[in-house]
Amino acid sequence: MKPLLHSSRLALLVACSLLASPALSQAPSDADLQALRFYLSEDNQQAVNSELRRLQLQYPDWVVPEDLGQMEQGVPGERIDSIYRQIEARDFDAARATIDEISRTYPSWSPSSELLETLASSEAQENFNTAVDAGNAEVAIRIARGNPALLRCERVNNAWLLAEQYQATGDVASAYGVYLGIARSCTDPDILVATLEKSAAISSLDQLAEVAEQARGQAPGSAERLSAVESRLRAGILAQDPDAVTTTATGNGTPPPEGAEWPEGISPKVSLRPLSRGETPAPPARAASGGSGTGGGSAAPAASSRSTAAAQRGDWAGCLAASASARDAATVAQRGWCALNADRPMQALSDFNDAANRGGSAAARRDARYGQAITMLQLDMVDQASAIAAATPFTAEQRLEVESLILDKRGVAAYDRGDYARAIAYFDELERITGVVRRDLAMLRGYAYLNSGKKERAKAEFQRLHDQMATTASRRALSDALQ
Repeated sequence: MKPLLHSSRLALLVACSLLASPALSQAPSDADLQALRFYLSEDNQQAVNSELRRLQLQYPDWVVPEDLGQMEQGVPGERIDSIYRQIEARDFDAARATIDEISRTYPSWSPSSELLETLASSEAQENFNTAVDAGNAEVAIRIARGNPALLRCERVNNAWLLAEQYQATGDVASAYGVYLGIARSCTDPDILVATLEKSAAISSLDQLAEVAEQARGQAPGSAERLSAVESRLRAGILAQDPDAVTTTATGNGTPPPEGAEWPEGISPKVSLRPLSRGETPAPPARAASGGSGTGGGSAAPAASSRSTAAAQRGDWAGCLAASASARDAATVAQRGWCALNADRPMQALSDFNDAANRGGSAAARRDARYGQAITMLQLDMVDQASAIAAATPFTAEQRLEVESLILDKRGVAAYDRGDYARAIAYFDELERITGVVRRDLAMLRGYAYLNSGKKERAKAEFQRLHDQMATTASRRALSDALQ
């Protein structure tokens, strides 16, 4: 009996000790709840139940909240504020480190899209400013093309600077395209007047008239003011060159290349591309001829007519409003292009997906897939866009554009990660299929040669670019190749 008595007394002593333990009279600490919060964030119900049982055994007085959502631990506001302070101080590496630290401490937390966008756009702005100040036009252009948020109307100075960078590289057609894009997208009369004035330095009379016409459409209340500015600028152009009527932005009397006024990578708020690149896949003529499109009858629906009219004048918001309740594939696809131009790529992708599934004809489905691929590339979903391209019988023009953009993005990405041989291969293939390689990409290819130890190839590339047009960047590149 003594062993039994001894065991009973020992058990009683242990029980009393546990009852006296402060832990049993307390709620779980943040550290105790960390695993539970993780399982809640993972929606792992079995693990949640097991962890709750463990905690109740350890803390018998603890009452489990009826709403387990209360268990989600909020990040102290001061920690979030510290990230914004680091961004404001342009200490972007520290901001990312703080985000990583908070993520480890609070597994159920993830940074908001607003925070990530603020970080990305602020860093891109700093890099863009640095490139502009250093006179490195090619780098500035590449940064702006890769960060559409920099070119929104509320940051119009960036768009003006981008036009100047294009001018510095001799790409006057793209510079004019930036000015025209601003006039088609922004509504502030002061911005439109300044843009009209800036565009006059590189525009023919016809091009000046086009910018002015677009500006008046965006700010009809200031039409008289804009017309007066246009008249003054026209007089100035004619005073300098009486034959300026037929002079174009290419500077050689020939029209700019098709689509040049919509340089790739420009923010949709500053006109990503003309709507004609993504016109309604099933136009009325096709439906009237007895096609199986879902447009419904020989006449386009009223919503489609209104959205198309709005899109043709660059009124992306009006186009979206007119097509909000549309269900036919043609109008849904049209809405996708308007959403893309309105800087709403996720909506655009959803609309193109919908249109591709609804499309009554093979051509309509193909054109919707083309919209999908273009949108994915804007979102840097390069592999997904490549899969779409591989599975879709695009027209020759569509395939050339999609594959060119894929090679462009893959080449830049390879260069950025230091895979110079692959970057060169991508740029070479881009040149092979298009016949040309953009100046900024050719400059990157030159540096890829240089970083690969191929100095002679680098020098030849830089010399070719310098001979075409001597710039500060081309002189610096040649100097780098000679070191």
